[in-house]
Amino acid sequence: MRVFVTGATGFIGTAVVSELLAAGHTVLGLARSDAGAETLRRLGAEVHRGELSDLDGLAAGARASDGVIHLAFIHDFHDYARSIETDRTAIRAMTRALEGSGKPFVGTSGSALLAPGRTGTETDAPPTEGHVHPRAEGYCGLRRRRLEPLARGAPARRGPSLPPGP
Repeated sequence: MRVFVTGATGFIGTAVVSELLAAGHTVLGLARSDAGAETLRRLGAEVHRGELSDLDGLAAGARASDGVIHLAFIHDFHDYARSIETDRTAIRAMTRALEGSGKPFVGTSGSALLAPGRTGTETDAPPTEGHVHPRAEGYCGLRRRRLEPLARGAPARRGPSLPPGP
């Protein structure tokens, strides 16, 4: 399977890319920089140059692959709303490119979107009442579009919360 991976050169992304390659898959990794492209080549992945704001490039990467794993996120906490909107539009571009193809899309998020103290699955919807995390609002839109999850029944669990610091 040829898998398009955004965030392929990040901490989690390099581990995912290595696992996919070790399992015999081909990886098309998104790289913003020459250094990122070199990292992907060194790992044995194909390089797709671009960034999250390049919607046509993201759609092309999605169409050129058998599935997508979206790990990238711009961690600009000074303009978090813009980071979320960039993520939302990137997801929209890739999922629209996949619509009707039967190709899977895996979108990642922090485990803070899961209910604490229990196992979460793909049937769990993000919270829609009370304090709703801005990224959850974006993923609610994906839920409404009824995208087929790749990892049926794959559990995710939110770890115990840390007590407040001193």
